[in-house]
Amino acid sequence: MLLTLGVIVTAGLIGWFDLPALIRSKEWKETAVYSTLLLLATFLSVIAANLWEFPSPLYLIIWIYEPVNQFLAHLTGT
Repeated sequence: MLLTLGVIVTAGLIGWFDLPALIRSKEWKETAVYSTLLLLATFLSVIAANLWEFPSPLYLIIWIYEPVNQFLAHLTGT
């Protein structure tokens, strides 16, 4: 619980210092991308800090690549 709180506080401080400058300069796309990446990094950091089981991103790559591989094999006749 303490590790989770530490990760969230750290992410909050990073956002607290970086986001106002982006908002003041009206860089809305950069603000959206920065906020999305910060939230994703915070989520993944909480998972890593608590040593929770999380599926490997490799499974997503295999899921995407397998139909492409089968299609190419069908085209080449292998």
